[in-house]
Amino acid sequence: MTAPVLDHSADQPEDDPLAPWPIPRDEPARLAALHAYGVLDQARHADLDAAARLAAYVCGTPAAVINLIDSDREWQAGAHGTEPREHSRADSLCAHVVAGDEVVHVPDARDDGRFAGSSLVTGASATVRLYAAAPLVTADGHAIGTVCAYDEQRPGSLSATQLELLRDVAAAVMGLFEMRRMAAALGRIASRDTLTGLANRRTVEAAIAAAIARAERGLGTPSVVVVDLDGFEDLNNRFGKPTGDAVLRSTADRLTRTARAVDLVARMGADEFVVLLESTGGPGAVAALGRLRASLQGGWEAVTGRTGEVGAALGITTYRPGDGVASLIARADAEMYADKTRRAVAG
Repeated sequence: MTAPVLDHSADQPEDDPLAPWPIPRDEPARLAALHAYGVLDQARHADLDAAARLAAYVCGTPAAVINLIDSDREWQAGAHGTEPREHSRADSLCAHVVAGDEVVHVPDARDDGRFAGSSLVTGASATVRLYAAAPLVTADGHAIGTVCAYDEQRPGSLSATQLELLRDVAAAVMGLFEMRRMAAALGRIASRDTLTGLANRRTVEAAIAAAIARAERGLGTPSVVVVDLDGFEDLNNRFGKPTGDAVLRSTADRLTRTARAVDLVARMGADEFVVLLESTGGPGAVAALGRLRASLQGGWEAVTGRTGEVGAALGITTYRPGDGVASLIARADAEMYADKTRRAVAG
């Protein structure tokens, strides 16, 4: 079945002449879908440039771009025959395309009422003449951008076959976006503890290594906190795994809410947690330790459904020249065991 194509060679009125650009009916969901792909403002990728090159080839145009239409801008994820740029959505020709799901073909943009005033047509930014764009449509039906082929020198008409192939290129680009999203999701799974959602051991060790590298360049002094729950194994054995899991999830939540946004909270395994404090040495580290300790005191009955307190031992250490990941964690671990011993002696 041939894809529907809008071939506009006469003026077309704006959907809403008072709006700075046409607003799709599904705009909030459309923007959410666009942002979920995580492709905005990312480094240029060769495969997207190749897709733009293919679009230019099938349409016989000097240039083609992959445009993503954000809330107030058009951002180019790939390009051929031009350098990727960012434009105001008010000037974007493709902002009109995402209002529907059809391929749009304009032999001369100067003759189309929607496009004639755009700086991309008038010469302030470009001089688009021949214009064709196929929407990038998600599986849920949201048009998040376009694959756009154009000529800045000459008007011209494209065949139905060329426009159909342009839509095929757009479908292939959406396949690339889906693969990126799946890879990102798998990366998050691989870097996260499945029970608590915190970073796992491998992730926090990599983050500590990066913090040490920054410290060696004089860019801040990190500290590491090790947290170990008191009597967790006994609680788990006596009351069952669901209760133990609830305690671990609550611990993760308390630590995350207490830590700063720049810090990283991780579960190392069993009932041991680590908090990487970015650029926090000296009095700042002591204060952070106090806040983390306070967050783990009291209120456990609501989680466990049992009387009696769950406790936690904490140890902290701050980067010293020559430290590695293992030595930082080992010193914090030793401080944690010293804290656990003091707590046991104090009764």
